[in-house]
Amino acid sequence: MHPDLKDVSLAAALHALADPVRLEIIARLVECPCLNASAACGQSTPKSTISNHLNVLRAAGLVETKVEGRERINRLRCMDFDARFPGLLAAVLANKG
Repeated sequence: MHPDLKDVSLAAALHALADPVRLEIIARLVECPCLNASAACGQSTPKSTISNHLNVLRAAGLVETKVEGRERINRLRCMDFDARFPGLLAAVLANKG
């Protein structure tokens, strides 16, 4: 379910960070380290869209999801991701506009 970050390419990481909705999810996870899908993306976004965005973020090694009861809790793998791609996440978030 969660890739080993050594297997994640820079292209996959950049693709995940290029979408404004995914970037907003990352920004929310920076502010609040553990969020369910609705809180990560907002109530007005369809569940299938949220699920797709979280799948892309998970595949890029940015997000880890744990099942807690009926909820899936998402957390940012900031330290792991920064070890693989030093400074990338901070640079993207600083320039998200």
